[in-house]
Amino acid sequence: MITKKTILITGGTSGIGLALVKKLCAHNTILVLARSAKKLEELFFAEQNIACYPCDLTSPAHITECVKNITHDYPEISVLINNAGIQFTPRFTEKEFRLESINEEIQVNLQAPLLLSALLIKHWQSQNRECSIVNISSALAIFPKTSAAVYCATKSALHNFSVSLGYQLEDTSIRVHEAILPLVNTPMTNGRSGKKISADTAAQEIIIGMCKRKKFIYVGKTKWIPLLARISPAFIAKVLKKY
Repeated sequence: MITKKTILITGGTSGIGLALVKKLCAHNTILVLARSAKKLEELFFAEQNIACYPCDLTSPAHITECVKNITHDYPEISVLINNAGIQFTPRFTEKEFRLESINEEIQVNLQAPLLLSALLIKHWQSQNRECSIVNISSALAIFPKTSAAVYCATKSALHNFSVSLGYQLEDTSIRVHEAILPLVNTPMTNGRSGKKISADTAAQEIIIGMCKRKKFIYVGKTKWIPLLARISPAFIAKVLKKY
């Protein structure tokens, strides 16, 4: 069980982020960072031990200001969960594809986690206590699907960032975890076929992995990825390609 921590969760007003908030808020202080002020207000009054910070994750300046306020209000913060993410599914060849969506996905899915990590590491370096960064990733980081090419690219980059950052922090008190998710039933995946696990189940497995200090937290069916990647990478690539 995770207790008596101050935890920053991005995208905590829906999906996996909201499930994490609900599971952790009883015994921890949860700082929720999200774009919608209305959803943050609803969450604040619905749950306990929560502080909310509206933030535009596409804006480095806004992220920097939010972290400045957070570390001032809660200098004891010790956990960052980079959960927020967006996904656009039109292919580059389809007329629905928007050029501006490329930058938006990169900003939210990759730039924001990198910037938040960098800013909090600077804060933590002045302290001598155990801290954690948890990057919420996907099986698509390793085996991409046909649609959502930009999303797959950002998750692949986030995966490599998690590994590299872990190397950089090996001799510090800061741990880096990567949660690798399967298809989860969230607003992002509404209307998509395939077997989905619940956001509640995903959140529970992420928390268990954090408690066990796993560098790679394989959630649901992704537990089979390391084995299948060794035995038959072509098979698993073919399976995930259609999603």
